[in-house]
Amino acid sequence: MSHESGDLTEVDVAIVGGGAAGVLVATRLLAEPDSRLRVAIVEPADELARGAAYATAQPEHLLNVMAGGMSAFAEDPAHFVRFLSGSGDAAVSATAFAARRDYGRYLRETLRAQPRYPSLQWLRERVVDIERRGHGNVLTFSSGRTLAARAVVLAVGNAPRRIPASRLRGGVRLAEAWDYEAISAIPADADVCIVGSGLSMVDAVLGLAHRGHRGRIHVLSRHGLMPLAHAAPGAGEGTLGNLLSLGLRDRLRLIRAWTRAATAAGEPWQWVFDRLRPHGQALWRSLTHADQQRFLRHVVRYWDIHRHRIAPQVAATLDGLRAGGRLDAVAGRLLSVEARADGGAEVFYRPRHEDEVRTLRADWIVNATGVETLIDLQPDTLLGALRMRGRVLPGPQGIGIASEEPGRVLDARGLADPGLFVLGAMRIGTLWESIAIPELRGQAQAIAEHLRAALDDRPAASIA
Repeated sequence: MSHESGDLTEVDVAIVGGGAAGVLVATRLLAEPDSRLRVAIVEPADELARGAAYATAQPEHLLNVMAGGMSAFAEDPAHFVRFLSGSGDAAVSATAFAARRDYGRYLRETLRAQPRYPSLQWLRERVVDIERRGHGNVLTFSSGRTLAARAVVLAVGNAPRRIPASRLRGGVRLAEAWDYEAISAIPADADVCIVGSGLSMVDAVLGLAHRGHRGRIHVLSRHGLMPLAHAAPGAGEGTLGNLLSLGLRDRLRLIRAWTRAATAAGEPWQWVFDRLRPHGQALWRSLTHADQQRFLRHVVRYWDIHRHRIAPQVAATLDGLRAGGRLDAVAGRLLSVEARADGGAEVFYRPRHEDEVRTLRADWIVNATGVETLIDLQPDTLLGALRMRGRVLPGPQGIGIASEEPGRVLDARGLADPGLFVLGAMRIGTLWESIAIPELRGQAQAIAEHLRAALDDRPAASIA
């Protein structure tokens, strides 16, 4: 049985972060019965596999991918579906959208099922620094304790983007979209302004609606665009044609032509994006630097709402709230939020394509601005400490951490570090498609295989 250790001083592999990415790496490392690697997960939470996505206990928060696409093992696509069917009274369809809380439970039970799980060390600590020492690493925890590791895997997950403090004036009632308890505590009659219109906004709206919220919900974002719904499965195989040889503008023209042709043939437009889905990394990496900049400046929000879709029943809930006048989307740039004497707030924003400043009133503000991907905006974190040490470098377009396969981190000189690896959200600048389970499980497998080949059956290198 995995456990905490009060006197652990050295391991072969330290996994920093016990969310989905970290658990997937540990699962792969512990799957080989003959391996002798000493593995530790460093995670302060009370439970593993409870990162931002799977920490919710609320049944209305569903996966954004059908169950058939969520297996922890690419070689066994039905693994998650079998788990769901074994947990209930009836077989679960591969096309079902399961509750996210069930997926966290699935990851934990999958980890526990691995042959070498009893050897796993789980340290309830928070890593604040990682120093290169000799041929290894020394991790420093917030408690002051240290741990030596021959290799470190950064599975730090998603950090929430903050509303700049300069835009919040006075004692504004502010809740974070990922703070599910705080959202549940918002009074039912309160008028709410949610800043941001992506998937974390959807979570916040569902959390309010399923508790009988009666107040108005305003969603303020630069484009005013909300995620779109999945269609029934059936896309089939597809090819990229000559897409990779085209520039951004011509790619978009061709994709629009494909969606028009699909619609004319009676197919959902979603199927076009489903066919593109396996090629997301190739599409991003084949763009020129200038076209990547154009994509981030002009296209990314439109791409996201078509690519990162939501379950049809979730979309139906949002549509019902909008039709009933309880939810509206406002396209504009947030300028400031000022507290009112009555405890509410005045939200100042500039509507899209307009110069005039407008206001709306709300009793509560919810920050749903999404994931912070710029490490230079996270100075007081582990990533900030690694940046100061020169152990990490921002990725392409300044996003995430620069890395090469199978996840080796590039340092400030652009050199690959043989003992420091990263997967998931922080590879977004290099890969773009890097946060969904199909990418996470592939990266976890590649890192685990590399570490077993490099470290198993070899004497520990000196960490002076």
